[in-house]
Amino acid sequence: MGLGRGSGGLVRARGHAQLPASTLAEGGGVALRFSVLASQYLYDPETVLKAVSWPVLVWESPPHQPDPHLGFVKFTVPNTRLRRPTPAEPLVLELRKRAPGAAEITLGRSPDCDIVVEDPTVSRLHAFFRKEPHTGMWHVVDAESHNGTFQAGVLIVPGRPMPLFERASLRFGGVEMVFLQAAAFEQYVQARAAPVVRLTSGG
Repeated sequence: MGLGRGSGGLVRARGHAQLPASTLAEGGGVALRFSVLASQYLYDPETVLKAVSWPVLVWESPPHQPDPHLGFVKFTVPNTRLRRPTPAEPLVLELRKRAPGAAEITLGRSPDCDIVVEDPTVSRLHAFFRKEPHTGMWHVVDAESHNGTFQAGVLIVPGRPMPLFERASLRFGGVEMVFLQAAAFEQYVQARAAPVVRLTSGG
């Protein structure tokens, strides 16, 4: 079951609790605040597992400064209203289709994409995700983007499906995300919730 937007900027899961969210782009799906989703998960994991459409993409940190290796950076997004993550507040994006019956979940800068990422290093149609109906395996495919799609730091050949397992590090142009299935999301939440141990030298 996916999350739908309710009144007051809330994400409503039918029959479950409401989770606050922020809109990434008009018509481009919902970006959930990681802190809210993680807090709800730690309190009531069953509700989150049922409410969220898995897998998800976690946009973990702000885009880096322009990379000299990126061959195309074009600032032509009209009326852009960027919503970006911070190191303390990643954004969680559900992998789900906007149009019923669509075979692929598209990601790009265009408002027509299922997942809209308003970043100048991202192409209008940058990549798409596809789930193999027989095996349930997810794949990511670069849609001949200008700045490329990377998996674990390796450039993906355009048009060639690359399998995604429980967790995968992805980069679309200059935007870094983490692909997480439900089990991997639990580990991700627990890792971020773990206390930081600081080592100090004796005096």
